[in-house]
Amino acid sequence: MRRRRGRWLTVGVPTVLGGTFGITSFMVLGVSSLIGGAGLLAPLLAGLGIGVVVGGGTAFLLRNRGHAPARLSSARTDIPAGTLPVLEKMVKSTKHEHRRLSRMRRGRPDPLVKPVLDRAELLLQRVNALVGSPSLQSRRTSDADMLMLEGIADRYVPELVRALEDTAGFLAPAAGEAREEAVANLNSIDRQLGSLSEELDRIERDAVARVSRSLDVHSEFLRLRLPNQGGDPLEGR
Repeated sequence: MRRRRGRWLTVGVPTVLGGTFGITSFMVLGVSSLIGGAGLLAPLLAGLGIGVVVGGGTAFLLRNRGHAPARLSSARTDIPAGTLPVLEKMVKSTKHEHRRLSRMRRGRPDPLVKPVLDRAELLLQRVNALVGSPSLQSRRTSDADMLMLEGIADRYVPELVRALEDTAGFLAPAAGEAREEAVANLNSIDRQLGSLSEELDRIERDAVARVSRSLDVHSEFLRLRLPNQGGDPLEGR
């Protein structure tokens, strides 16, 4: 998973740079303006403008970029009827959950919440990767892996993220038994995310195995059609 930049980098560095450039510009222009007998209003406005431009530009460059959603093409002819709407629904759901997780991060939650946020975010990335894979896009909506992936994207993960939002909100102000119960809930959410991760492991293994079987069939076909070719034409795969 792509490592997220901390607030010191996305907020602190742009603020310091913008302030430094703004103050420096004001001092340089202010001295020149005083020597010329003019006032300080123009240098002040210029310094503020330069600070905003530098700080804003730096913040834009250092921002945490959102995760690219899976790419779906309605022009593909190998996607079975009814599968594309299901895939689009999953993409929409994972995109929404990514926004909720980003909102929680911006709220600077308790340190115990961060590993669970990371696990949930990685889970969404893996769902997106599967949704964007030709192996899943070529399956029917009745396929067992498709049904499981749809359940993970549209129901299980959203419910756990919602519970995580509630738990994170209780952790900060809570103390004593209330905090202990909130931590227990957090651990339960983490375990359930782990179970979903194991299910994604199985779906990924199955997708890879399907590709391997297809390559084996193709290799055998070429071996029979090209008997004079030495060795397996796909041996290097």
